[in-house]
Amino acid sequence: MFQDSLYNEGYAVIDFHDCSPLAEIQKVVEASFPCHPTALHQESLSDEERLLLVKQVKDNILKQGLIKKLLLANSDFLVQLLGSDIDIQSDFYLRISRPHVEKDFIDWHRDTFYGNSFWELNFWLPIFPLAEGAGLMVVPGSHFMAAENVRPIEDKDIFRSQVTKGSLANELGYLYASKSDDVIAALQPGQIKLLTPRLGQGILFFAHVAHRAHNASLKTRVSIDLRIKNMFAPTNTKPGYFQPLLRSVMTNCVEKMIKMNLTHA
Repeated sequence: MFQDSLYNEGYAVIDFHDCSPLAEIQKVVEASFPCHPTALHQESLSDEERLLLVKQVKDNILKQGLIKKLLLANSDFLVQLLGSDIDIQSDFYLRISRPHVEKDFIDWHRDTFYGNSFWELNFWLPIFPLAEGAGLMVVPGSHFMAAENVRPIEDKDIFRSQVTKGSLANELGYLYASKSDDVIAALQPGQIKLLTPRLGQGILFFAHVAHRAHNASLKTRVSIDLRIKNMFAPTNTKPGYFQPLLRSVMTNCVEKMIKMNLTHA
């Protein structure tokens, strides 16, 4: 059961039973790239050109509502876990990670360093098949490891170290104020697991799990990730950060009654 893995390891690999929205996402990505997306590392792009390409493709996917469509078509596992009142991140992150190009990755972190709560889950999925050596690295069980001595750190990568708040890179998911804690600082290779879901699978994991991007393959890794929570779960995010995915009949009725009574108050 995926719930057992989520509890014990902090993550679970989920199978989609309807992949048709994923095929639509692939078409949108392919239509905007100058080559097949998994061959982007063979193209000569400046940092600005790469970021603008990612933003263009992400905005096209967002405009067509394809991530929401994919989750609605495969919502059974979310309902089992979170109930019938579910919010998803209004925006999402499209990651284009070329092999062995460190500046394309986000280094080790927990999302709870940056305002996300223990109640929030991440959902990560590949858009094209992962080549051997590519995936998402996690520290199994780190959701039950306290984040002690959280402190700012200087990013060793030059590009990432120059990311500023509100910049395009920041908008696309790069961190402008990198942080670490004692667990991450003391990580040993034996604690790390590389997750490599097949196309048509995704990884659900707690925002408190230590994780980072990884691509030691021969192809560009293309993936999407976003946050998910129960409607009533506390969050430290700004209004509008989340949007409704599902609402129960009870919630729809109550919201309508509240609106009606406020109008006639």
